[in-house]
Amino acid sequence: MDEVDRQIVNQLVLNGRASLTDIARVVSLSVPAVKRRIGRLERDDVIRGYTAIVDEPDVRKMYALVELFCTKDARREEAIEVFESRPEVLLGFTVAGDSDVILLVRTESTDHLEALLLDLRGHPIVERTRAQIMLHSLIGRIPI
Repeated sequence: MDEVDRQIVNQLVLNGRASLTDIARVVSLSVPAVKRRIGRLERDDVIRGYTAIVDEPDVRKMYALVELFCTKDARREEAIEVFESRPEVLLGFTVAGDSDVILLVRTESTDHLEALLLDLRGHPIVERTRAQIMLHSLIGRIPI
């Protein structure tokens, strides 16, 4: 993936409905060249899909960052097993710092979050968790 591919992906992150013409103008390529690159990025699973961002009261959920503090002998694969099957987990990262893993989770309520935390704490490699509930979204883009 080169710099032009990154620019194309960033344009699609900012606006998944951006036209090929608009993207071509930004990256200084022809429309067919942009279409070919997007097709390749999709085939290579760099672009895995497109989504709608909604903000209606009936679809709002609670977001939280959850830190996992794992045992010293925990392996990365074991850490992934802790959360990969949980639909509440949107993103998971290994990190350098106090905790070992940070998860972005979306739950229905504080009760749901508490149940998730108790479940995560029940895994043998998880020594403890720490959660921070997100109050309001200020921006919703994650460029690469």
